Amino acid sequence: MIIHLDIDSFFASCERLSNPGLNGLPIAVGGRGDPFIFDKKSHKNIDLTLQNSGAFVPALFYDAKSSFDEYFIEGRKIRGIVITSSYEARAFGIRTGMTIREALQRCPNLIVLPPNHLFYHDRSHALKRYLQKRIPLLEQYSIDEFFGDLKGWVEDENVEAFIEKLRIDIAAEFGLPVSIGAAPSKWIAKMATSAAKPGGCKVLLKKDIAPFIDPLPIEAFPGIGRGFARRLRRYKIETLGQLKESKHLLYRWKKPGIQLYHRVNGDDNEPVIAGHDRRSIGISRTIDPLFDRAEIRRRLIILCRHLSQLIVRIDATPNTLFLGLKYQFGQKSKRSVTEPFTFSEAALRRKILALFETIDTYPSLAVIRIAVSCSNFQTKPATRGSLLFYEKEAKERSLWHQAAKVRQKYGIDTLKSAAEML
Repeated sequence: MIIHLDIDSFFASCERLSNPGLNGLPIAVGGRGDPFIFDKKSHKNIDLTLQNSGAFVPALFYDAKSSFDEYFIEGRKIRGIVITSSYEARAFGIRTGMTIREALQRCPNLIVLPPNHLFYHDRSHALKRYLQKRIPLLEQYSIDEFFGDLKGWVEDENVEAFIEKLRIDIAAEFGLPVSIGAAPSKWIAKMATSAAKPGGCKVLLKKDIAPFIDPLPIEAFPGIGRGFARRLRRYKIETLGQLKESKHLLYRWKKPGIQLYHRVNGDDNEPVIAGHDRRSIGISRTIDPLFDRAEIRRRLIILCRHLSQLIVRIDATPNTLFLGLKYQFGQKSKRSVTEPFTFSEAALRRKILALFETIDTYPSLAVIRIAVSCSNFQTKPATRGSLLFYEKEAKERSLWHQAAKVRQKYGIDTLKSAAEML
């Protein structure tokens, strides 16, 4: 059997660990698209991490000790969205992705807290280490979700007792409420967890899958978003049972359709994977509409600083760089380049700024989102770049490594380029 664990309202539950007075109250943890990263005033970054990923989980983050007004109020506007809420808050219709403004309108007594991502990461890592001692094969799916393979470890008839004891032990050890589902396949186990929430356990044997799955609406299955659901409904497919009867249609949609068909059937045989190779590292920010191209370049330089600090942590060199822009009326422009070069913060900055000059195809429009990423990593290459510029590039790389050490110790904003301050 495969099990799936999900920490209920994880960020909110962590806040209650820090402040038990929040127990039983409607609370929400809010987030913003980093209100500090482009600020010209001095501020110190706490830390950055590559160890967890997922929706609303940034790779870098700032001090969480801000008040509501300091973090969420900008001018006269309330900024930010709900990234998680307690079940008491959900009773008022508050959901992830809702604006803080709307959430407060629905529940005036809602307690909205700035995120404390370092603490959330710490609790997630501690729980992972704990689970690795209890489950022979563990996959961390996101900061608050795990898959475990119990095959050869726990007999099927003992799985229910095993996961119930695990749930109780986690609550005792960490003070975190956890829901656990078990099934013969990964995605059906995840569905079982959803049915067990909050704070319960559910086991689906092979004979239980069809009666459980078939009546559910198609959106209930993980991986079926609004776009895919619309596509299915064009063929009068409303439930997962109807989807299972449409093998011929799903197979016509090639890999995505075939994969979905077998996941819903529970015969996909997808394994629990203990680790994943990181394929890319990126940073993106949504911003207020910005016409000033000089300011956009300054912000790209800042993103390059943060991205290079992330890359130094994995001790690898990317071959591919990507830059994407989104404009105020929905237009998009993007491009990637693949070429070997001696990576450093300065080299990344030059190449990203050069990319910006080539892809800014709507110079009269305001930019509302910028994204920079690196991928196609090569570990410790012997020779890279041009021999003509080897000495210069080697110095830049050495300087970047020394700067990275200082930033790691004292904060990522300790050392900035002059162009960022203009």
